[in-house]
Amino acid sequence: MSGVFTVLSPLGTIAIIFLFFILARLSEKLGAVTRMPPYYRWFWVGMGFVGVALVSQFLRIGTSLAEQTSYRWLHTPLFYLVTYHLPMAIGVTIGLVVTWRYWSWLLTERDG
Repeated sequence: MSGVFTVLSPLGTIAIIFLFFILARLSEKLGAVTRMPPYYRWFWVGMGFVGVALVSQFLRIGTSLAEQTSYRWLHTPLFYLVTYHLPMAIGVTIGLVVTWRYWSWLLTERDG
């Protein structure tokens, strides 16, 4: 059963990339109306980092399913830290900061 979760785990990462794409497009439109600087471009940078994490997931899944012994270094914690956890953390942090920059007014609006 754990193999199913391993194969399906990239779906969450793909969902984050898709979310960043939607937020980039919406923030681009909002920025054009409010004449904000083009901070939305940072979503593309965040998508790049999350994309690196996605490739790392696919590599790890592929070598796990193939059960090849020559690629054991792909299963070391250091490799997964450098190629998955750090890029994911950097990408999501960039997305959080840019989202807060564009959309924080939704939380501060009050009914007069």
